[in-house]
Amino acid sequence: MNKIYYIIFTLCLACSLNAQNKIQNLNFIFANNGYGFGYEYESFIRSNLSIGADLRWYDIRNDEFPIYDPYFNQFTVAGEKDILMFPLFFRTNYYLFEGRIANNFRPFLTFSIGPFIAVDGDETISSFSKKWRSTESQTNLGGSFGFGVSFSQSSGNNLSLGFGYDHLTVEKEIHSKKDFGGGFLYLKYQINRE
Repeated sequence: MNKIYYIIFTLCLACSLNAQNKIQNLNFIFANNGYGFGYEYESFIRSNLSIGADLRWYDIRNDEFPIYDPYFNQFTVAGEKDILMFPLFFRTNYYLFEGRIANNFRPFLTFSIGPFIAVDGDETISSFSKKWRSTESQTNLGGSFGFGVSFSQSSGNNLSLGFGYDHLTVEKEIHSKKDFGGGFLYLKYQINRE
C-alpha cells in the first residue's frame, strides 16, 4: 500500500514540475560550518507557491584554524578535515504578500526535506585525487527552512538574499561529531526562466 502512495506522490510531483513558470537558480551558501554551492529548480504551481528540487554541495570547515610556524615562516592549517555534504532536497517556497506589494520585491518562506550524502575523505593522504578514493560515506535524512527576499531586475533575472537553518545530522559520527547543521546565508541568482 505504501508503494502506491509513493507512486502517486512521484506522479504529482512530475506533473507539477512540467507546469509553466519554471526557474533555475545558482546558490552561493555561507554556513556556520563552511561554505557551499547549489543548483535549484523551481516550478510555480500557483502565483505564490512553488515546488522544486535543491541540490547542494557543502565543504565543511568549522574546526580548522591557521597556525603560524616561525621556523618555516609560513602558515599551516590545524584541525583540517575533508568532509563534504551533498543534500538533495525537495523544496517548497511560499511567497508572502503576493499582489499586495511591488512585484520587484517578493519575500518568501522556504521549507526543504530530503536525503543527503556525507563523505569523509582521508586527511592523511596529501594527493587530492587519492584522498577521495578511500572515503567513507553515509546517507541520512535532512531538512532546511528559511526566509528570503527576491528582487526582480530589469533584465528579467532575479536575485535573492536570505537566511535559514539546515538540519544535517549523521547517524554514524564523523570525527566525533554528528550534527553538521546550523545557520546559513545564501545568495541566489536566477540563470534561466521558461
